[in-house]
Amino acid sequence: MVLQFAFIASVVGQTLPIAEIRKDFKVGHKDEETCKKHLEALEKHADSPIERGYEAAYHMFMAKHTGNPFKKMSYFKNGRNMLEKEIKSAPNNVELRYIRLCIQYYIPSYLGYKDNIEEDKDFLVDNLYKLNDKNTKELIFNYLKGAKMYNDEELALLGR
Repeated sequence: MVLQFAFIASVVGQTLPIAEIRKDFKVGHKDEETCKKHLEALEKHADSPIERGYEAAYHMFMAKHTGNPFKKMSYFKNGRNMLEKEIKSAPNNVELRYIRLCIQYYIPSYLGYKDNIEEDKDFLVDNLYKLNDKNTKELIFNYLKGAKMYNDEELALLGR
């Protein structure tokens, strides 16, 4: 009985390690184990637009970690559809727009998912400073700065 209670308490008490998921976003497409670990957790526990946005991104990352062309396309399309659904329901969410920008900026052109790059870049310049979570704002800014998507003038506005 005690063991059963402990198990239930641990399952109910599980929280999504969103700070770790955010931090690992930049390596999810390179590191299969990291990608699988976060995707599994997100599939089970994502319940906010941002968490579902990261779930969508990790689905797209899984396309890079499978050799089967049908699975590759399935992972990518499902992730893209999930992310677009979240952005449609929360178009002013800074973090969702950041996720989409990063995905679209780096994926191959033949996938045909590059339509929002300039829109999302501009949106982030206009809105990143409004993000209340200082750690997330800093993480996003540092990633975008290192990605060399922005010129110096845009970076100055982005980092305000």
